[in-house]
This record gives sequence, structure tokens and C-alpha cells, in this order.
Amino acid sequence: PKCRTVKLTFDCLLGGIRMEKAVVDLEVTQWKGTDFQAYQSPPSSVIGSAGSSDCVLQTDSEAKMSDTSLICQLCSHPYNDPRMLSCLHCFCRECLHREAERFFAQQETRVETPQQNNGIKCPTCTKTVSIPAGGVSDLPQDLHLDFETKCALYQSRISQRSEVACDVCIDSSFGPALGFCSACLQFLCKVCCDYHKHARHLHHHKIFTLGEEVAKEELFATIKPSEPSCSLHDQNKLRFYCETCNCLICRDCTVVAHKDHKCVELSSIARSCRKGMKSLLASAHEVVPKLTRAIDGSVMVLEETEASEKAVTQTIKDTFLLLHKSLDDRMIQLLGDVHSTTLSRTTALGLQKEGFESLKRDISHYSDFSSHVAQAYTDHELMALKQLPSMELQTAINQTGHVSLLPCRSSELTINLKTNILFRDISNLGYVIDFSSCPEKSKWIRKSLAIVNTPYQLKVETRDTNGQKYLHGDLQVAAKIQYRRNAQQVIEGQVEDHRNGTYTITLTPLTAGPHQLLITIDGKYIKNIPYDLEVRNSMPNYRAINGHQQLNTSIISPFCIAIHENGDVFIGSETNCVHVLDQKGVQKSVIGSKGNGPGQFDKPSGLAVKEDMLYVADCNNHRIQKLKISGEFVDVIGKFGSALGEFNQPCALVVDTNDKLIVADRGNCRIQVMNIDGTCLSSINGNQLESICGLAGLDPEGNIHVLNSSKVTVISPDGALVKTYGNVPRQQVVHRSCSKHCRRGVHAYVCSYYQLNAGAIDYQGFSLILEDAKNLLRVFDSVGNEPCVQQIPGGKLRGIALSPSDGSVCIVTRSLQYGHVAIHHAPGALIKYNV
Repeated sequence: PKCRTVKLTFDCLLGGIRMEKAVVDLEVTQWKGTDFQAYQSPPSSVIGSAGSSDCVLQTDSEAKMSDTSLICQLCSHPYNDPRMLSCLHCFCRECLHREAERFFAQQETRVETPQQNNGIKCPTCTKTVSIPAGGVSDLPQDLHLDFETKCALYQSRISQRSEVACDVCIDSSFGPALGFCSACLQFLCKVCCDYHKHARHLHHHKIFTLGEEVAKEELFATIKPSEPSCSLHDQNKLRFYCETCNCLICRDCTVVAHKDHKCVELSSIARSCRKGMKSLLASAHEVVPKLTRAIDGSVMVLEETEASEKAVTQTIKDTFLLLHKSLDDRMIQLLGDVHSTTLSRTTALGLQKEGFESLKRDISHYSDFSSHVAQAYTDHELMALKQLPSMELQTAINQTGHVSLLPCRSSELTINLKTNILFRDISNLGYVIDFSSCPEKSKWIRKSLAIVNTPYQLKVETRDTNGQKYLHGDLQVAAKIQYRRNAQQVIEGQVEDHRNGTYTITLTPLTAGPHQLLITIDGKYIKNIPYDLEVRNSMPNYRAINGHQQLNTSIISPFCIAIHENGDVFIGSETNCVHVLDQKGVQKSVIGSKGNGPGQFDKPSGLAVKEDMLYVADCNNHRIQKLKISGEFVDVIGKFGSALGEFNQPCALVVDTNDKLIVADRGNCRIQVMNIDGTCLSSINGNQLESICGLAGLDPEGNIHVLNSSKVTVISPDGALVKTYGNVPRQQVVHRSCSKHCRRGVHAYVCSYYQLNAGAIDYQGFSLILEDAKNLLRVFDSVGNEPCVQQIPGGKLRGIALSPSDGSVCIVTRSLQYGHVAIHHAPGALIKYNV
């Protein structure tokens, strides 16, 4: 017949256990003489595939197994050759193989491009886990789980009362088995049990009587895990470990297949792995309570947010009940605004809480399993896992260092209701105000250089979502510095809340060298963070200025210089452009060209950089230009004139910590103080500013140091004269120039020469002033004393700036011709001095 149902009887063994017979119905599709092909695979009661030598039928003993941890969740049967995924969940090898085939078959049937990686979803935790290139067989073996499963099967068979044949006798002439030898792993009849008890080499074996309840611990204590043998050398045991291939090997493999690999004794690396696992467990025990507190904090903030929503909602309802019916539509709109704002908050908090719970669940799971492995697994079983538990636990613990464990906090919602508005303006009545802080718009300000074993202070100014100053305290502000060469060396900062939206952070670095500064508000990085911070051994010593190096010698006619927080160097050139160099002096880009349009310059005489903005004193165009540090034009401030906010040859500028712009207006003999949007706040002038030629900067007290011809004039923010220092006589020099109309000789003229033309001020209040006539760098302390004078090589001194990160001194020079007369397009140099 073409189709017929037949019954087949199977007799199978598992680990030496003869399982009782079972009947399987197969539908025969075609006959070939005495052979046939089955259409239907063995039913779900079969463990493994139909063609596998390990195929075992489900029996009553398996169904009676009480330990669900030994049951595969895919086939619902005891584990058979369990393999471990990266999430530390185990399944039968054949079950995983079928699951992987099914998953990738589904991927290929999709319209979009199927996944290219070997990833599947874990049936237990639904995480996407990768499958090795060699397939499921290359996944780590859980030998201990396999051993426990077999022991549990033995225990179940011993305890049940069904008849079992003797594994030693060739027939059943001596009756059924009455006992089980845990050393030989055999069921024995009465004769074989008696022989075991009297034989010299067997009498010490433990024999369990069938039909009696056997404790799991008692049975496990007498059964020893078999030492696995090498698949390549059957007679050799796996007693070595190849760290190169991450696998167990035998002695012969160390000199053959793994000859040039790093091979170590199994006991040695297992001992080291066990030690590392215990260390990770200790770290996990510290992290879990933090995650628990973070989850509790998230719940609390979530409740506060919901309570805030209820309060604002009630306020809106009470107010709108007093208004005419024409306000109803607007009320509904405002309620929607409140709900959408709250929804975004609760969604973020819910996601954060879920993240905390997931991370805690993973660490707890990995910790429990690793603890079990460290205590129960043998060396072979431990290393057969290929150190996967340790790696996954370490990865999970590291994740807690990359995420903030502080819940996202936000201020209470409020509503601004304009009750006196006219009925014609009802459509614009009221709006929901979200005064939440915005870490991405908040900024930090350094107060000093970072010195080893010295408190390093920073100021943090918070901003709201509109970029305005956030005037409330109680934000979760945290800061730390991490040593680049040793990730374990982390210094936590002390935070002082001034209750007005500003915070002072104090850190004390322990090691000189490169560090990374991290500042967060409510778990989120603020602007320009992370930041590469250089920690010095000591404060700058200007009495020992040395180690100069020329970083760049190809800049034409440099005129001024400024250095950004990230180390980029901006150099204004008389070729009417701004060169952007990296910390090593390599040119990154050029900003601007000659002209009077947006982004064009006519003699850029002064530069200032603040955050992501570049300010240029466009001297001969009589204006200040505001650009992105990337070169994108933003705005123009001022025009030619003498009124407030107007300029006549602005030659230098500085941006202070309060975002005020201080401009040296040379043609008008004054200093103008402005907002960065161009609004003039004040103007400082007087006889002391008649010969203004530049700005050295601002000292720690906020005083303005003005380069005034042959001296430095210090003026307070309100315009009062504080002091003068650095007096040098004004020099008259003869300038010679060649005339193209008179080829016979050189024309000469006499003019006064500005001695002091550029300067900079450090965090301590030291002033570094360039005396151009003698090519000198003159250093003055905060009271006007001059501790150091340094000769600078390279030609005419044009500009000076201090690196905000490490305090090094950078000077731009320009070559000379005919004495003090500079070539219009002469080559210049960028020189760096270490102090």
C-alpha cells in the first residue's frame, strides 16, 4: 500500500541506563521491498534528532524528575549535551541547532534584507545572542549540568519500582536488577551485587537498593564526574588549556595541534579563573544594592512627577471653571500639553527603571551562576565554559560604570495663566512651562590648572531647556576624573550646591598625566564633557621657561592667537584669514578670506574662543565677527563709528566667564563691555587709554589689563584705575621702505614704536607681556614684580596665549627684513614653551 501506519518498538540506553520500551506510530509513505521511508519524525517524546546516537525516549522516570533546573525549556526533557549561550542560559545542543535553523529560515523569508550575523533570540530571556562561526557545536559545554542531569536520571530510576534488567549479565537468568553501583554506573542483579560486596577491588563501591528513596546529595557524593578524553587522542585526558584557542586540550595537543599556542596546566588556569570569579562576585555584591537604590529612587521620582501632574491639572481645571465657555477648547489644549510633557518624563523614567531592573537581573543571574560554578564545578567543567561566566559578569558590572545610577529628576510642572487676557486672545491663553534643567546646555568653568595633590576647583552653571540660567538647586550633580593610563584610578569630586543653579566641584588628582574629566547632571553629561584634562606636577614656574619647540613654521604673517579648551590653536593672519591648528601644530582648516562680507576679514587683529564660538576683532572693517569654531558665520557685532556699540579699529577682545565681551576700541581710545549678542553695557575711557594697543586679559579679580603703548594699565570693571606696571620708554625707530617709483634708493621715515603689543594672564594672576622691540617675554606677578625675562627667537613677536589645559605658553612670531620692517607676507612660526 502507498500509505500505512505501523508500530515500532524502541529499546534505548542513556548513560548505561536501559530505558523501558516505548511505542511510536510512524506513517509509511512508500515501500521499497522490505525497507520503508518514514514521513513523520519521531514525536516530541524523543530527545535529540531521529538520526542521533544519543536519541533517548521519554520515560516515566524522566517525567518524575522534580528538579526543573535540569529540564530544557525547548524540548521540556532532561538536558542532552547542554550548550551555553552568552546570556548563560543552557539548552540541548540539538534543540539549539533546530532553533537556529528555524530562526534563520524566518529571516530569509522576510522582504527586507535578512540579518547577516549569527544571532538568535534566547528562548528564556529573549536577548539576541550570537552563534559561533562553527555553529552550535562550538558553544561552551556545561559539563557540570550534563553530569547533574544524568545523576538525576539515575536517582529517578533508583527510586522507582519498575523492573530493570541487570547491566552486567548477558541474560536475565539471575533475575532483574536489585541495586545500582554509583562507581560503575551499572544496575546489578542479586548475584552481581553479592560479587561487588565480596570482590577485593569492588567491595568499596557504594550500592543503592532499587525502590528506595535516595537523597540527591547522597547519590551525587558517590558519583564522580568522568574526566573527559581528547577527541584527537582517545587515550589522553584533557588536562591542559589553550589560552590562544580558549579550549581544553590534552598533553599531545600541546606539541601538535597547539604547538605555538599559549598552553597552561588546567589546574593552574582554573585556580586563577576561580580567583577572578570570586573578585567579580564581590564587585557584583556592591553593585546590586546601588541598583536597588536607583530603582527605588526612580519609583520615588516617578511618583513625584505624577503628583506634580495632578496638582497642575487641578490648577488648570479650577482656573478655567471661572472663565466663559469660550475658554473650553483652550483648556483641553493645555491639558494635552501637560500630559505630553509628563508622558515624556514618565517614559524616560520608566525606561531608566527598566534598564536598572534588567541590569540588576543580569548581574544577579550571572552572580548566582558564577557562584555555583566556583563552588560546584570541577576544573574541567569550569574551563569547558571558556570563561564565559566571568566575561559576561565582568561585562555586566562594567555597564554599571557607563550608566548613571541616579534617576532622572525634573522640577515640578507649573502653569502660567494670563487671567486678564482679552477674549480675542483666548487662543493664546496660557502655556505649560517646563523648568527642567538641561544638562546638554549646562556648562562648566575651570578656576585653575589641575595640580597633583592640590584641590582642583570647577564651577558648573546649569541651564534650562530654553538655554536660560536655571536658578534652582537640588540637582544630582556628580563629577570625577579618571586616569587615562589606569582606568581603576578614579577620583570622585565633592559638589557644593549654591542653591542658585551653580555648583562648585572640588577634585584632588593623585597622579600627573592625562586624565578624563566627567561631569553629569541627573546622570547626563553636560556640555563639552567628557574632557581631556592634563594634570601637572606643579604650578607653572616662569623662572624656568624652557623646552621650547616650533610646532608650525608655515603660517604667513601671523598676527594674533587664541587657544580653545580642546587644545585647538586659532591664529589670525594678515593674509585676512584664521588658521586652525591642532595641539601638534598641524593645520586643520582655514576660516575666512579678504573682504567686508560675512565671514570675510580685513586684518583680524584679535581672537577669542568660548565653548563653540570664535570671536574675531575685524580691525579695518570696524566690527566684531561671531563665528562657529568650525568656521560657520553666525553674526556681526557693531559698525564704524564712535557711539556705544560702534567701533573704530577694534584691535583686541576677551570673553569673560559671564559671557561678556570686552573689546579694545583703539580708534576711539576706549574699552567697551558688551553682551555676546552685541548689546553695549558700558564704555571705559580716559587719559590712561589714549595709546591703547591691545589687551592682556582679565586677572582673577576681574580687572582688565590694557596694553597702553609702553605700559600695562589695570582698570577695574567699573572703569577705575587700579595700577600700572611694566613701564618701558617709547622708542622711535627709522622705518625704511623701497619705492617702486624711485629705484635709486630707499626712502626713510621716523615713527614711534609700540613696545608692548600682546599679553596673556594665567590663573594665578601672572601677566605674560611681549616686548616687541627687544623680542622679550616679560613675566609680572600679581603685585607688578618682574620675576622673569625671556629672549624669544624667531623674529617679530606678534601674539601670545596660554593653553587652558596644561598652562603651556604659545607664541606666534614673524620673520624680519630691513631691521624692524616686516615683510607683508613673511613666514611666521608657532612656538610652544613648557613652564
